[in-house]
Amino acid sequence: MYYRPQEKKRGALLTFLLYTLLTVMLGMLVLLVGIYVGYFNIETPTLAQQFAPTPTPTRPAVLYVGDGDTYFAQGKLNEAIAAYQQAIEIDPTHDVPYIRQSRLLIFTRNTGRALDQAAQAVALNPNSPENLAHYCRALDWEARYAEAFDVCGCATELYPTYAEGYAFLSEVYADTGNWGAAQQNAQKALDLNFQSMDAHHNMGYALEVQGRYPEAVKFYDNAITLAPNLAPLYIDAGRIYQNSLGDYETAAERFKKAIKLNPFDPEAYDLLGWTYYLNGDYVRAINALEQSLGVDPNYVNPFRKESAWGHLATVYYTRQNFESAIEYFPKAIELAEGELLRRVRQVEIHTETQTLTGPTSRPILRGRFSRAADGLNFVAPLQPVNYAAAPTIETEQSCADLLAQSIKGETLLLDPTESLTATQIFSQSSGTATLDPTNGNLFLDLQKLPQPQTTPYEIKVSFWPNRTDSVGFFQPQADGGAQVNIKFEEKTLAPIEYYYQLGLAYAYLDNPQCEQAIPWLLKALEIDSSGYNPAWYGLRICPSPHSPPTPIPTWTPEPTDQPQ
Repeated sequence: MYYRPQEKKRGALLTFLLYTLLTVMLGMLVLLVGIYVGYFNIETPTLAQQFAPTPTPTRPAVLYVGDGDTYFAQGKLNEAIAAYQQAIEIDPTHDVPYIRQSRLLIFTRNTGRALDQAAQAVALNPNSPENLAHYCRALDWEARYAEAFDVCGCATELYPTYAEGYAFLSEVYADTGNWGAAQQNAQKALDLNFQSMDAHHNMGYALEVQGRYPEAVKFYDNAITLAPNLAPLYIDAGRIYQNSLGDYETAAERFKKAIKLNPFDPEAYDLLGWTYYLNGDYVRAINALEQSLGVDPNYVNPFRKESAWGHLATVYYTRQNFESAIEYFPKAIELAEGELLRRVRQVEIHTETQTLTGPTSRPILRGRFSRAADGLNFVAPLQPVNYAAAPTIETEQSCADLLAQSIKGETLLLDPTESLTATQIFSQSSGTATLDPTNGNLFLDLQKLPQPQTTPYEIKVSFWPNRTDSVGFFQPQADGGAQVNIKFEEKTLAPIEYYYQLGLAYAYLDNPQCEQAIPWLLKALEIDSSGYNPAWYGLRICPSPHSPPTPIPTWTPEPTDQPQ
């Protein structure tokens, strides 16, 4: 027989306490679960809220503007542009980051984007002298001189003590050939604010376009003193020392400083390499030019259409290394001839509308091109153009208010005789335009376009500087969609020396390659068939039946005294 210990009986009081404790614990558990799942809405007492952990606040946009200003003062342009962009994303209604970013985009040669940002700043706040002045400058850099004159005139009229308004007006006058007015307005800016970097820089520019290079470089150096961390100022001064004064040592110092401040700018390396070449230091020239290609192999000077590829080829050609020159010249020519497409700015879809005064072409879709993520193509999202009846101009409206009115929504104002309801008809239309500059192909993918009432839709493309071309017509499909391919055949001309030096390089080989030489020599003669063109010498080595007639000097007899 087995025995087990006898269980002890609990008292009634102890049993009651245990059951009570268990009930309370179960109740607390139910309450906590209810709070967790949101069944019970329990508000936190005010006192507890004071000690509860607070969420991390969003950094104010004004702090990012301050970051951008600091980066700009340090010469870190890309970081400053990024900081201003963060401020825009946090508060897109604040005008300051737009205009500050616009200023730096000009320094980084993104002038199309600079104009967009400056226009947005004026639309948000037209009563800012900074906005008006820098909007004027952005228009000038986009070669829209008539509009630039209007905006700078507005800035100086409303804010006659703001120096930069006169400084940028001076720049517009210089670009349009009115050198006296350019110098006069630059001096006005200096008189108002002698500490203005832009005033000194643009006085230098006003003197440079007059050929007064020793005076010009002094003002460029003054601008450097006022903004010692701004790389583009060193490049402008270096150009004068290099091209106009022949002071290659000082020019090289300026370009080296620009590289130190902005090591990712291909222009500074290119100019430094060319300076070494002009000074006869070919080894250093090759090294600097190769660094320029390493930073950006697609960089081309938009004004002279020169590149590090062409400069490297010229160095090798001068050293009679014709094989290497032949390697680099074709790429230089390709980049220069494709410069037109890299200047693309805007695409519009036009339709013909009937008015009381006759048919009129009006844009109904518009898009601004920007670089795609791949860094090669240009992409423009197409959006409907807004239309409105022309408002009655109030006499008390300032020129700044009128500017803002014209910018907002890119609204086109209709004449009283027009009856276009385009905003309603095309409000659902959209599309995308993609331009591949390597093959010259423009592809448009459009949706929800109504059938045109008269003629097919027209495609217009705008290029810098201030050029708009009609490039084709199309008819949408029944569902309103359209896919259109446009092929650009036009090319800009490369510097003439690229053509004849490439042809001569083929002709100067130990075994002249005349089949390759002749097309380049003839191309150079198409540009300039004068007797001074070195291409003629190449055609002596490689004769061609297609060469133009050899220029023959015309003998003019000296006048003789006639008998009285």
